[in-house]
This record gives sequence, structure tokens and C-alpha cells, in this order.
Amino acid sequence: MSGCNNGVQEKFMKEVPQAIYIHCHAHRLNLVLVDCVHNVNAAAEFFETLQMLYKFFSGSVVHGLFTKKQKELEPTAQCVELKKLSDTRWACQYTAIWAVKKTLPAILATLRDIIALSNPYRRTEARALSAFMKETFVVHLIIFEDVFRTTKFMLDQLQSATFDLEAADDLAKSVTTAISEKRTEDKWREIRNEAESLCVKAGIAPQTQRERRRAQTSRHLEGFVVEAPLEKARLETDDLRTHSFYPVIDRLLMEMKRRFSTETNEVLRGVSALSPKHTSFLDKKMILPMARHYGISEKNLSAELYQVRRLLQRKEEQGHTITSTKEFLSLMRPYRDAFIDLYKLICISLTLPVNSVSCERSFSCLRRLKNYLRNTSGDSQTSNLALLAINKVRTRALDSDKIIDAFALNHNNSCLLHCFVMKTSNGKCMMMHALCCLL
Repeated sequence: MSGCNNGVQEKFMKEVPQAIYIHCHAHRLNLVLVDCVHNVNAAAEFFETLQMLYKFFSGSVVHGLFTKKQKELEPTAQCVELKKLSDTRWACQYTAIWAVKKTLPAILATLRDIIALSNPYRRTEARALSAFMKETFVVHLIIFEDVFRTTKFMLDQLQSATFDLEAADDLAKSVTTAISEKRTEDKWREIRNEAESLCVKAGIAPQTQRERRRAQTSRHLEGFVVEAPLEKARLETDDLRTHSFYPVIDRLLMEMKRRFSTETNEVLRGVSALSPKHTSFLDKKMILPMARHYGISEKNLSAELYQVRRLLQRKEEQGHTITSTKEFLSLMRPYRDAFIDLYKLICISLTLPVNSVSCERSFSCLRRLKNYLRNTSGDSQTSNLALLAINKVRTRALDSDKIIDAFALNHNNSCLLHCFVMKTSNGKCMMMHALCCLL
């Protein structure tokens, strides 16, 4: 899709040079999390353990024991199912992490019961998984549950069909700031305290804090009295902080700033300057690159910006305030003939996409349409069915009687005419078939 030589965006821009390719923000967030997990060894091992837990507890026998153990430990709570990890939607891994955190006492109790069973295969797997269920695993569980909670909030917002580009950039900046604020010693102590509480609840024995071997005195210091320690003793908890907590935060920050930076594209910077909430609202320097890209002269832009500022000032005196780009567009609609270039830029800024979620939803309908009953249908009929299914709101507003009558008039076959005259309960299927034939 994004290839610079043979990609779809490159071929599209050959036909429409003014088009701008914007990588889906939801996919960017997915790539941020993928790079973070794959480049931090502790994170990769943690998620591999989560996947092993899901595979083991998805078996029928183990799943039954797991559900029974949850009811024993928390009779009033609803049973929670472990979630499968997805290789393509990493932002949804929060539900998998939350499920393990919620059911950790039941998981450990189930593993202990399976170890006592007679099946050697399950007993061996349960013993191997129990070896991973240590304080280190719990600390990673708390770290990623806290970080992925922030990214899940961003993903939910990015999937909105009404989310504009300027709001998406602001959201990315706020999430980046929120992640950077987590890189503190106070946050690390908070994570450690929460992990210790969960270990006590789940019955996990705390790991002994082993000190590293002390450094030996150098030969050139022999014969001298050494009063200060040569090397501070580091504990395992410090290893988790330096090799897990800080690397995960730093990697996330680096990827968020790299993939969600709009400073590299001067045209997209003009979108923020057309938002009333932005500090650069109606700033000529910010809008000018965008205007030149779409063939608008600097003189026309300067004249329209000067007049629109006076117009907004009069509207404010009359009590009219605007807070979003959509409200700005509604205000300018009666004056679009006077501010034709600026009105064009506002429309473009609102139509620049944030994600490809809507397109992917339309692609998903092909799985329901192209089933084994329609396996022999041609491309033309499949395309027509997809057109009706994707535009389902307009399809439902059509008059089925008129469509069926039009279809019957276009066919001289008396059998078809007799079938359509009979008003059976299968009218919807007849209408769909008639529409496909008419298209």
C-alpha cells in the first residue's frame, strides 16, 4: 500500500498529484507496540508466556477446571476467559493482559491441581508454566497492563468514524506525554507495590533479593585502606527496572514520536492551523504550504485570511464562538463564494482520513457475501452484492415493491413475472436479486 515505487499510493498519486497519502493512525499505533515488544527481550518473553498460558487453558479439561476454580475463589464474580494474542492487532492485547491479571489466583490454583493429576503430559506442562509464575512475571504483568491501558484508550478513539486528523494528532501528543510521565521513580515504586500485593493475593512467594558478587580489590590498591565500596550491590529489582521498565517506556516514546510526527509534512501542518482550538489558528505561515500544494496563490490566501479574521471578530462580538473545524466550516458555508480558496482548504482538512477502519469494515462484509452457496457466482454479481451491503443505509431506504416491479418488466419470462406477482415472505431476497440484475 505505502510502497514508494510500486505501491498503491504511488500509482494513485501519478493520477492525482495533489493527493496525500496518510498512513492509518490505528496501524501506526499497532506498529509502535509491535516494535516495542519485539525489540525488548523481557517484553517478548512475557508475551510468549501469555500465549503459552492461553494455549494450555484453552483445552477442554483444563478449561473446565479453570472455570470451576474461579467459581470457588470468587462465587459472586463472573468468570473471565483468557484471551488469545493477535499478531496483527497488538493494541487489543490489553484485554489479554487484564484477563490474566484478574484471574491470576485461579490460574495458579488450577496449575497446582493439574500437577497432582495422573496425566503426565498435562502435569509436565503445568509444572513448566508454574515455573514462569514468579514475581518477575507479575511485575511485567503490571507494567504492560498500565502501558497498554493508555494505548487502548487511543485505539478506541481512533476507530471513531467522525474523528478528524487534527484531533488525532492532538490525541497522539497527549498519549506521548502520558507515557513520558510514567518514566519516574515514583511510578516504578507504585508498580512494585501493586505487584507485591498481587503476589500476596495469588500466593506467589517473593524472590530473594540476591546481591551480586562483590568486586575484588584491585592489585594497585593493595597495601591501602579502602573505606568506600568499589561497587554498589545491585538487586534483582533494580534489574527489572533497568532492563524492563525503562526500556519499554523509552522504546514506546521513541516510536510514538517517530510514527506520529507531523512536522515532516508541511502540508499536514496546515490542517492544525485551520482548527480554532489550535494556537496557530489562521496563521499564514502554517497554511501557506498547504495552499501552494493545492494550487492556491499567496495573494488570494492573504486577502481571504485578513477578511475572515474580521468576520470572526464580528461574530464573536455578536456572541457566536466556534470551537472546532466543523463549526468553522458551517460558519463559512454562507460565504463560500467570497472565501472560495479558504473554504476549499477547510473542506480538504476535514476530508483527510485518520484511519482505514471504515474501509476495512466494508471489506469484512465480503466474508459474509462470498460463501460456499455463492462460490460459482461471477465477479459482477459479487461486486453488486458488495455495493448493496456496504451502502446498507441507502439499501434499506429503497422501496422493494418498485424494484421488484421494475425487474419483472425487464424480463418477458412469464414464470418470473408470476413469481414476483406472488407477494411471498421472501421479498427481501427477491429485491437483492433484482437489484443485482438491474445493476
